[in-house]
Amino acid sequence: MDCFEIKNNSSLVRIFHAAPQAQNIDVYVNDQMVFNDLAFGDFTKYVYLDEGEYNVSVYVAGQKDRPIINQMVDVSSQQIFTVAATGNLDNLGLLVIPDKVSKSPSQSYSSLRVIHLSPNAPGVNILVDGDILFEDISFEEGTDYVDLNPGTYNVNVVLNTDKSVVLPLKVTLNPDKIYTIYIIGNPPTLQAVQVVDGNTYACR
Repeated sequence: MDCFEIKNNSSLVRIFHAAPQAQNIDVYVNDQMVFNDLAFGDFTKYVYLDEGEYNVSVYVAGQKDRPIINQMVDVSSQQIFTVAATGNLDNLGLLVIPDKVSKSPSQSYSSLRVIHLSPNAPGVNILVDGDILFEDISFEEGTDYVDLNPGTYNVNVVLNTDKSVVLPLKVTLNPDKIYTIYIIGNPPTLQAVQVVDGNTYACR
């Protein structure tokens, strides 16, 4: 695909529906619909937003009587962001997650981070081929990117309370890609969403 230009005085932003109890959503920015009918576990495409502060309102898809989230979001210049709708119905909110522009892909390795967006799950450890890669990630927290050899790995999401494996995964990492694995849903039906971040495609 073509690369994303990091423009002066604007940033690239996408929305991720990670609120397990919420229905499909419509997303309005300064009272203008930007994305519609976004399902749980899905991402929008990236769009450019000028630097500044925005009112972001989230509604149940097809409705506009009362927002389920109404929050100000600050967009700084020349960045890439994922904005996640998170939480359960009684505490929904938006979490702004930088897809770090300073991180560049490499043809020699893959890059990976993990972000915990399961409201009811305790902190988790991430084991890769039996070894701990990330430790004690709490709800709405994430790790830094780490570089790994391309390949397929056995990844286990483990509760740090009783060390039980709650989500076994087989993850394929390709060279020249920067990935995030988002842990979503609520126990006992946790899910993992692996996505390529926009910094993979930023024009260098």
